[in-house]
Amino acid sequence: MIGLLWLRAIQSEFGLNLYVAHLNHKLRGAESDEDEKFAKKMADRLKFKFFSKRIDVKKEAKKRKVSIEQAAREVRYRYLEKLANQIKADKIALGHQADDQAETFLMRLLRGTGAVGLSGIPAKRGKIIRPLIQIRREEIEKFLKANKIPFRLDSSNYLIDFFRNKIRLSFLPKIKEEVNPKIVESLNRTADIISLQQEYIQKNCERILKEISIRRRSKIVLDLSEFAGYDICLQREMVRLCVKQLKGDLKELDFESVDQTLNLIHRKKSGKKVKLVAKIWLEVSGKELAFYQEEKKKYDFPLTLPGEVNLSARSMGKGWGIKIKGEVLKGKFKSLDLLHQNQNIAFLDWEKLRTPFRLRSRRRGDKFKPLGMKGTKSLADFLIDAKVPHHLRDEVAILTSKGKIAWVVSYRISDEFKVTSKTSRVLKVQTEISDS
Repeated sequence: MIGLLWLRAIQSEFGLNLYVAHLNHKLRGAESDEDEKFAKKMADRLKFKFFSKRIDVKKEAKKRKVSIEQAAREVRYRYLEKLANQIKADKIALGHQADDQAETFLMRLLRGTGAVGLSGIPAKRGKIIRPLIQIRREEIEKFLKANKIPFRLDSSNYLIDFFRNKIRLSFLPKIKEEVNPKIVESLNRTADIISLQQEYIQKNCERILKEISIRRRSKIVLDLSEFAGYDICLQREMVRLCVKQLKGDLKELDFESVDQTLNLIHRKKSGKKVKLVAKIWLEVSGKELAFYQEEKKKYDFPLTLPGEVNLSARSMGKGWGIKIKGEVLKGKFKSLDLLHQNQNIAFLDWEKLRTPFRLRSRRRGDKFKPLGMKGTKSLADFLIDAKVPHHLRDEVAILTSKGKIAWVVSYRISDEFKVTSKTSRVLKVQTEISDS
């Protein structure tokens, strides 16, 4: 309430358009409904447009198999961010204050966390701002009572069932009484110091990543030796940043996963990989370190050759698209004349090819006869021998002719369709990978 009054006090000075939003978690029955009515009444009194929504948080928590606290937090932020986008609001002001900061710091410390966790609740992050983050709860309540401003208290804040409430009602008061009367201020100051240090480390790591990494579609590839040369605290932060860039957030990424990753990196065993979180994997490949998002989607498209086809990233279900152009060349050829250095171009004997032509991803059991070999070889073994990193193998495109592999795109044609001195017509196929 006090945050809204403060914003109203500076509204005309800064030209603010203010709105009030309330999410009813439906956790306390009639009490939750009364909270909603109170919020609307205050918004009406201040002549602010009011938005509200009701979500059964218990049902959400059960469905997603998370705690009620986590479900409540996630649905609340999702609702506010969606609403802000709808009404074109630049900022979302929340009511967190200094006591919330101290409780969060102590909770994370007791559960175990790194510097990021101990940075506490940020005063601002993206659209979210917290104007009261440095003000004590008792100061806020004293101001409201002194000015006879009505407010409501959440009865669930006094239930010892929740870990945060144990911190609030038991741990902090005992520390304040027996150890440090200014424990809340001390914890806030420590969180501020760690936050500034973490911000400095993050900015440096962002700069380092730009220098030693390349973004390849849905992957981030780093120079392994360059990465290994940095201090371990910077390595940890770079791992976190790579995950965040690919996934969009750091949910479920814990300290153990990051340390497991660093152990794998330091062993430098090429071909080894580890799952970091959700669908994000890390693989050591030769002199490179690759972070990538696992893509299980397969693709299979008909092609008309000669001709031109442009398959977008969306149609491929990948982070990349491909353009294929085929044309038939006539004349007398020698196989040596057509050994092209461009890996995106292949020359095939047109007379030996049969329709239908298809472009697809690899399949279990794929076999073909690589150019220059006498017998057949499994595609899996071919890719291993060609030192194609594991994270790139599902991206390899396969051109088939009536079901037979004619070209492992960018790597090798099939010996069965090679150009010889008897060839009179050649199919020239050219591909181009795009990010759209």
